[in-house]
Amino acid sequence: MKELLADIKARLLNGEYKNEEHVRLSLVARVLQGLGWNIWNPIEVNTEFVVVPNEDSKKVDVALFLRPFVPTVFVEIKAVGQMQGKLTATELQMRNYNRDNQAMFTVITDGRNWRLYLSSAGGEFSRRCFKTFDMLDDDLEEVEASLSAFLKKSEIENARQKAEDYLKLNQIQRTAEDCLPEARRRISEPPYPSLPIALVSLVGEKGFSITQDEAVKFIKEADERKPSVPIASPTTQTPTPHKTNRLALIVSMAKAGKTEAQITAAITKEFGKPGSSVAYYIGREWRRVNRVGRHFGTTAKPAVKPTKPSKVPTRE
Repeated sequence: MKELLADIKARLLNGEYKNEEHVRLSLVARVLQGLGWNIWNPIEVNTEFVVVPNEDSKKVDVALFLRPFVPTVFVEIKAVGQMQGKLTATELQMRNYNRDNQAMFTVITDGRNWRLYLSSAGGEFSRRCFKTFDMLDDDLEEVEASLSAFLKKSEIENARQKAEDYLKLNQIQRTAEDCLPEARRRISEPPYPSLPIALVSLVGEKGFSITQDEAVKFIKEADERKPSVPIASPTTQTPTPHKTNRLALIVSMAKAGKTEAQITAAITKEFGKPGSSVAYYIGREWRRVNRVGRHFGTTAKPAVKPTKPSKVPTRE
């Protein structure tokens, strides 16, 4: 199998697969044969399979059958490079096929990119995707492991549970990604939790459970996925800390000797008008840094108003 995949990769790099038929006959069929499917038996590997005979003309490019009349896998094939622009429409098409005659797995591929779906999962069809891989960019040993785990004929009956586990992991990752902006907001409001704790709490509210270590790992990976921000040309404006952390800005300005009014103005400029809790924290942090207030046993010194010189009477 490894040699087969290496040969396919070389042919992809050389641009030898010119159209959809090339991908179907010279690439996908080879992979299926390597996974133990009898591509010469139309009862087992059925091309142009009519989903609902005598009702409509919907056809799946390739349908795999472990036993007659019950499809195990639907495979929809596109020309190399033609999958991404048509993915939404193709997913809708495959959802409709599975409504009429459900297969355990659905595969959408252009030969290079492969997407595996658990057809029976709930929700939008795009969210049923549990595994993706790229024949050119991914390690071929990992590609082989994925193909063998989920599409090998001798293993496929035992693959459903593994697919469900992958799908649940993907759902947790998507939920964590959706919750991360709100988690970043929560760390700047009482009780000022750490980012991992805030993320754990929000993901839990969505019905999933993750540990703090898993949250830390996800945050790190999310930060690594962020596009780099171009460095602006030098200006007279003083750089400020990361905009997602109001606390760091408040603390740094208080330590720099800025007044409460100056800190409030900076927060308003960066994040909008602060709420009561943020305003309280600005005052508290300023007093802490300057050791002013009843908790520190001192009071702020009132500003001394300049006195006007007394008017000296003159003689008339």
